Amino acid sequence: MMERVRKEGRGSLAAGWAILLALALGLAAHAEDPCTKLPDLWFPSPGTLLARNGIAVQEATAGVCQGGRVEVTITVDNMTCGDAGPFDVSLFYDSYDSGHRIGTKRVDSLLGCEYVKLTFSWDTSSVAPGTHDLLAWADVENKVKELSETNNQYTLPTDVLVSPFSPLIEATKALREPGDGWAAPGEKVTFEIRIWNDGCADQRDNAGNEFSDAIPAGLQNPQVVSATSGRASVEGDSVVWNGSLPAHGSVTIVLEATVDPGATDGTEICNQGVAHYDADANGSNDSEEPTDDPSTAADDDPTCLHVRVPLTYTPIAGTIDAPTMTEWGAIAFGSLLSVAFLVMLVRRRRLMAAARKDPA
Repeated sequence: MMERVRKEGRGSLAAGWAILLALALGLAAHAEDPCTKLPDLWFPSPGTLLARNGIAVQEATAGVCQGGRVEVTITVDNMTCGDAGPFDVSLFYDSYDSGHRIGTKRVDSLLGCEYVKLTFSWDTSSVAPGTHDLLAWADVENKVKELSETNNQYTLPTDVLVSPFSPLIEATKALREPGDGWAAPGEKVTFEIRIWNDGCADQRDNAGNEFSDAIPAGLQNPQVVSATSGRASVEGDSVVWNGSLPAHGSVTIVLEATVDPGATDGTEICNQGVAHYDADANGSNDSEEPTDDPSTAADDDPTCLHVRVPLTYTPIAGTIDAPTMTEWGAIAFGSLLSVAFLVMLVRRRRLMAAARKDPA
C-alpha cells in the first residue's frame, strides 16, 4: 500500500514538473515571437497613465506679454507594441502651416508602448496680441506607417493669451438680482459690472469717461451702490465711471435701478455698457469695448431681463366677489358646527319629552 502511494506521488510530481516546463517553453517562445503590429502615435490627454507609471503632460504657459516666451510641454505616446522609426513632431499656433510653425523636434525612435515628452519655447515677439491655440503634429512628413493616421494632430487644452504693451480692456455686465432674470413692475434690480485690463500697460484716467452705461427705457432711478476703485456716478440717465486700471487689474461696479411701474407683462429690457480705453497708449481713449453678458455663450451681447406682472384678482364692478378657497373652508366649518348644534338640541328635547311621559 505504501509503495503504491509513493509511486503515485512520484508520478504526480513528475507531471507537475512537466506542466511547468511546458509553460516555461511556451512563454519563452511567446517572448521570442516578434510584434507584428504597426505602431500608432497619438497625444494622450493630460493625466493619462502611461508605461512605467508615467503620466501624460500637455501644458503651456497661459499668458505672456508680447515678446515673452511661452514654455510648452507635450507628450507623444506609441499605443501599440510596434516600434516607430525616426519622425518629427512640430508645434504650431492657430493653424497647421509654415507661417505658424513654432518649432520641430526629431524623435529618433519610439519603441512599442513607450512615450516621449518634448519641450518647446515659443518667442511671441512677432505674434499678434490676443488668444491663440497651440497645435501639435506627430510624424509631420508621414514617414511612419501607422495603425491609424487619424490621431496625429492635437490641440492643447491651454489657450495662450499674448498681451500687448498697451491697455487691452474687457468688460462684463451681469444681472445679480433677481437671479432668475424676471422682475415685477416697480421692483428694484441689481447689476454688477466688471472691467479688467488684459494689457501689459496701465490704462490711465484720461480725459472723458472710462465707462458709460445709458439706462434704457423700462428702468428708472439708477443708483451707484459701489465701485472698488475710481469714481462712479449717475449723470442724467447714465452711469459713468472714471479711473485708471493697472496692467492685469480690474474694477467692479454695482448699480441698481427700478423697473418702470407701468411696464407690461413679458416686456424685455436689454442694456449694454461701453468701456473706453487707450488702445495705443498715447494718452487718449480711442477704442471701445461693449459689455458682455457672462450668463450666455454669445460674445459682447447685451444683458437682458424680462417683466413678469404678478397675477392679481380684480372683482368685476356690480358683482359679488366669489369666496376664496380659504373662505369656503371657513363657511363649511361654520355650517358643520350649526348642524351639530341643531342635532344636539333636537336630541335633548326628545330626551326631555320622554322623561315627562315616563317619570319612573
